[in-house]
Amino acid sequence: MRLSVATKIFLGFAVVIVAFGATSAFTLYRMSALRASVTVLWKELMPMSNQLRGLSRQLKSAEELLSLDRNNDPQWLQQMLPELKPFSSSRGPGMFDVMAERLDQLAIQGDVADQDATELHTIATRFRKFATGSALTEAVAGLDLPEVLTPEAPPPSSELYDRLVRKTLKKASSGELRKDSPETRATLRVIQRLNREVNDGIRALTNPIQAIDRRTEENEREATVGVIIIASAALLVSIVMLIIAQLTLAPIRRLGEGARRIAAGDYAHRVDVKSGDEIGLLAVEFNTMAAALEERDRALSDKQTELLRNERLAVIGRLAAQITHEVRNPLSSIGLNAELLEDELDLLPDPGPSRRSLRAIAGEVQRLKAITEEYLQFARLPRPERTPTDIGALIVQFLSFLEREVAEAKVKLLVENVRGALDGGPRPVLADAGQLRQSLLNVARNALEALRTVPEPRTLTIGLEERADGGIAIRIADDGPGIGPEVRDRLFEPFVTGKPHGTGLGLALVREIMDEHGGTATAESPLADGRGTAIVLTLPGPAVG
Repeated sequence: MRLSVATKIFLGFAVVIVAFGATSAFTLYRMSALRASVTVLWKELMPMSNQLRGLSRQLKSAEELLSLDRNNDPQWLQQMLPELKPFSSSRGPGMFDVMAERLDQLAIQGDVADQDATELHTIATRFRKFATGSALTEAVAGLDLPEVLTPEAPPPSSELYDRLVRKTLKKASSGELRKDSPETRATLRVIQRLNREVNDGIRALTNPIQAIDRRTEENEREATVGVIIIASAALLVSIVMLIIAQLTLAPIRRLGEGARRIAAGDYAHRVDVKSGDEIGLLAVEFNTMAAALEERDRALSDKQTELLRNERLAVIGRLAAQITHEVRNPLSSIGLNAELLEDELDLLPDPGPSRRSLRAIAGEVQRLKAITEEYLQFARLPRPERTPTDIGALIVQFLSFLEREVAEAKVKLLVENVRGALDGGPRPVLADAGQLRQSLLNVARNALEALRTVPEPRTLTIGLEERADGGIAIRIADDGPGIGPEVRDRLFEPFVTGKPHGTGLGLALVREIMDEHGGTATAESPLADGRGTAIVLTLPGPAVG
């Protein structure tokens, strides 16, 4: 009979549960036995021993008071003697009777060995015999105590103790108690005899206490060894079942690997699983799905180029509309005012510098108008007119143009390794100088806007590096707030921006320009201490001579 995967896993877990259940049951059983022994030891026998020790200390204190060396000893005796209660009387149960009763109950009902039960019963019998015997009568024999001792019928120890204590307390309260009086000597002998009996009881209890303690330790060791053996067996069974489960689930891992390869685009991959269970059926369906995806990928590949072109046209169309709305009209106004100002320069004594500035402005306006017109005309990014371009010289000219904006933003400008080809910088590369200036301007203005949001000092760094393959990397970095995580991965996509009023077209245009040049545009953020952003523009080699 072929078992399903679910049945195999269920049986495996059932075996593991039974194994560990047996371990837990054995552990609970042995712990229950240990708990019973510990309960007898620490909740019964040890408290009895401590109570007897407490009585012994009280008897010792009473013995010291009976020396009557201090004036207030009779008063202390009047307080202490009624509290001793070694025997049952009208004042309440006595220590010996209570101990005997508890020991008998423990010997009958307690979880103790037969040998210990016998010994406990013997101690109980001894306490009762002492209470009903004549041991105290013998201790005071020969003393003149007519109200306490009756020769024709000697009282038991409990009765004699009660009479003697009442007699002694009466003498003490009347102030007639003396050190050499018969009552004092008789009470002292009785106290000493009681203390001796209590100490004998303590020693007698020591034997069962030690025996139970030894057996508890042995049971603990046996339980520990048993638990280790059973737990090891359960662990071994669990490991075996784990291996079986791993072997059963191995085809699922192959299916997972196949899914990852399919997700990576390897639609030709097939999963080789020949089991007849659910996993085998799943593998057949998976291979069927992979074949369908492979066929669909071929069909989609034919449409991909067209879809990409259409997407680019749509993006550029939106870009052209935005440029028309935001740039064209202001540029016309700027150009018109520049022309009017140029007509007024003849009134100045030295119009040369101003005229050059106005012509530079007019030139830039015309360049931007040309770019706008090209977007509107072709509704796509103009194809770059790549000519040998000195990138170092282009950056120097760009920095001269950007100088005023940097000063207005109160930003410190750092230039690293920016040199033209004539000064030992990188060789010229084939590029569209106008489009590159546009890319640099978009990145730099984004950085300046970001720096305006942080306190001074603020720094903008522009660096140039010639790569080993002959290409060039332009790095524009700022120490602003950095790029937010919500836009970091989509920074170069159209209409994605982290600015409240940004259009999200500047960096998208930068990426398009770099793509058309065969280069790349990448972002790094944060740079240090959770701040800063760097945009790296790369142009491919080889450089031209």
